[in-house]
Amino acid sequence: MSELRKIVLILGNGFDLDLGLKTSYKDFWESDFCPKDYPAPLIHHLNQCWPDNLEAVKWYDLENELMKYYMGMASPGNPEDFITEEEKDFLMVFEPYKWDYGEYNDQVSIVRSLIDKRVILVSDSAIRPLYVPYMEDLSLSPVLRDRKALQRIKDGLCKYLESLKYEREARNTVAYQVLQFLAIEGEIKCSVAIYSFNYTDVKHFVYPAKDAIIHYMHGSCSDGKIIIGTRDEGEIIENYDFLQKSFDPSFNPPALVADLQDADEVVIFGHSIGENDRQYFKAFFLQQTNFAGTRRKDITIFTRDAASELQIKRSLEKMTDWNLSTLFGLNNLQIIKTGDIKEDKEKLFKFLIKHGKEELSVRELIGKLINH
Repeated sequence: MSELRKIVLILGNGFDLDLGLKTSYKDFWESDFCPKDYPAPLIHHLNQCWPDNLEAVKWYDLENELMKYYMGMASPGNPEDFITEEEKDFLMVFEPYKWDYGEYNDQVSIVRSLIDKRVILVSDSAIRPLYVPYMEDLSLSPVLRDRKALQRIKDGLCKYLESLKYEREARNTVAYQVLQFLAIEGEIKCSVAIYSFNYTDVKHFVYPAKDAIIHYMHGSCSDGKIIIGTRDEGEIIENYDFLQKSFDPSFNPPALVADLQDADEVVIFGHSIGENDRQYFKAFFLQQTNFAGTRRKDITIFTRDAASELQIKRSLEKMTDWNLSTLFGLNNLQIIKTGDIKEDKEKLFKFLIKHGKEELSVRELIGKLINH
């Protein structure tokens, strides 16, 4: 008996976004679940990063920025606190309710500075117009506050993602249909391994995958343990090694690298294939540019639009040590843009036909996707 054809399906944040879920960095950062008021130098740094262009920020930008933050320290592992000693001394005696009585008229500049830094917050309450939400933590060192800040980001993100609601309209998306087709195919005639780089529970949002085995590369909010951080990048002082994914207590990534090597077909949906995850992809794409004994593979990458397609190609060029043409030449590689199905409908048609549906039903489905 011949071995089952092996398919590896990889899901990135673009998969969730295609479903209509508000899982962008911007959505989280603007929500009440984000600890953007926590008084840590790390949070203060992130608040300054993208003041006018959150729309364009990707999750890998956050990961890159964590490393930039560390590398930008004047003394590695010892960040400069954004709260001055004078401001700390003031906070030790500050009683917010006295503000309305003019108690701090000679220290207005300090109060305004702390409000700008989000250490003192302004409320809508007439009884309590000013308040300091994290007074106890202000006595901690900047390093300890940064450690707590990263954990607060993780906890807040889990709560935010768990608050999202699944909409039935998600069924009228390319993401839903691709997962449905491959999950069903995996039950019938193929071996389908699904790897998600997202924190959302795939089975919660997409019903056809309820019986599929999902491997979560960085944890899932369903178990409350997610991993956020940078790739291994040089030597980091031990005070700040918590910024690296591999130092997270929950770090135990599933065998994606081995499965990619063995796969007959690889489908990537909504993943940037960027530098922060190169440890999972570089060996595979390099292998597929090797003329000596390379097994031709089907590789399909779903991305949003022409701009993200260009970004994907740039990433692939780096992953293959600037042998992108060879990668295309030695494999059946195609990129399908979900944001313009009219342009790529024949590519999508061939993909779905290949994975188990008759021609008429596929053409009807694509018609619905185009009109959605």
